[in-house]
Amino acid sequence: MKSLVFAPETLNIAETTRMIEIAKESQDKFHCVFFGYSDVYSNLIEQAGFEFRRMTPWLTKGKIEHLWKVDRMESFDDPFTESELRERVESEVALYQELKPVAIVIGFTLSVTISARVSQIPLVYVLPFPLTRPFLDAGLSTFPDEFDYPFLRIFSSKFLDRITNNWLQSTKLWIKPFQRVAEHYGIKPIKRLVDIYEGDFNLVTDIPELTGVKSLPQNWQYVGPIFARLEGEVPSELLNLSHEQPIIYCAMGSSANRDILKTVIESFENTPYTVIAPIKAHIQNQNISVPTNVLVYDWLPAPKVNPLADIAVIHGGQGTVQTACTAGTPFVGIGLQPEQESNIDAIVRQGSAIRIRKRRLSRKTLLDAIAQLLNNPLARQKAREIQMLFADWNGTKNSAEFLKQKFG
Repeated sequence: MKSLVFAPETLNIAETTRMIEIAKESQDKFHCVFFGYSDVYSNLIEQAGFEFRRMTPWLTKGKIEHLWKVDRMESFDDPFTESELRERVESEVALYQELKPVAIVIGFTLSVTISARVSQIPLVYVLPFPLTRPFLDAGLSTFPDEFDYPFLRIFSSKFLDRITNNWLQSTKLWIKPFQRVAEHYGIKPIKRLVDIYEGDFNLVTDIPELTGVKSLPQNWQYVGPIFARLEGEVPSELLNLSHEQPIIYCAMGSSANRDILKTVIESFENTPYTVIAPIKAHIQNQNISVPTNVLVYDWLPAPKVNPLADIAVIHGGQGTVQTACTAGTPFVGIGLQPEQESNIDAIVRQGSAIRIRKRRLSRKTLLDAIAQLLNNPLARQKAREIQMLFADWNGTKNSAEFLKQKFG
């Protein structure tokens, strides 16, 4: 049986679970092996029955925090040093020589963009539409919330969005280590940041009805939503919750910013809502006062819990957004980085979500947005229309079918 390698960045639960879902659907044709650099969510891979290879250099807790800061644009330092990147590439090339895979499937394990090409193995990206080359070519990027300072608000949104989009199309931010390692191996030069986010084949986990971009370039295709459908039951106390007051599902993802989480959770104090919040891992040893109407859990099967809620308050990660959309649940989104902001914006355009810029988040802005959605029947109707659109797409099956037809 041919081997297929999956390389999610295992500190990200959405990316890890996307890869798991595709591997499950592909394992009848391929021997699927995973590798990664952290054990944050690697247990999910092994629980699903797949082999997980632990690679060097292993990510330290400090390095993981640094990568999240880079992801949220809270740091402009390189994600990896040249020596770290070179060691990763060496480890990956050695693994490919052992396994001889027909292709490598990734989310954002960026070192693979070099190692796959060094080894001349086809690279398949499975990725959200925001920040990709066709996304930027369509002029869809918006000014990042991280830089939404009051003194910049004198400029029009259109002006700031255009400047941002043009910059993202040409920037060389973060790529110097990649350029040096690529040059060391004698492969095609990496000229722009956007070049890193493109493989030989690119499977976009969005749908054209929401992106507004109907046709994609050669070797790009829509496959539809892919998100975690992990095993697990809904706690009985949640199934029996009273609906006398609105129920809110609050999930801030694996990239949670502690200050934003604190503001969100503490804002529910003395409100007429019951809040379901799988945030236990994020509030441990944190100075966060949890109101009595906030029910805290460590982990919950989101696709089963989301339909119980009247609305959701989420961070905008694609898996979290798609889970809400599949459930037909309107939501308030607080993006922590540009991709998440764009994920939210796609649903805002449809009329079933409200985005709060993270620098404008306060108790008042959050509760006002929640009240606005709860009192807007059209938002629920639009959410159900998106739910119906999603029902026509099976991203997991479409991705697996592509892999089987191309490499099986």
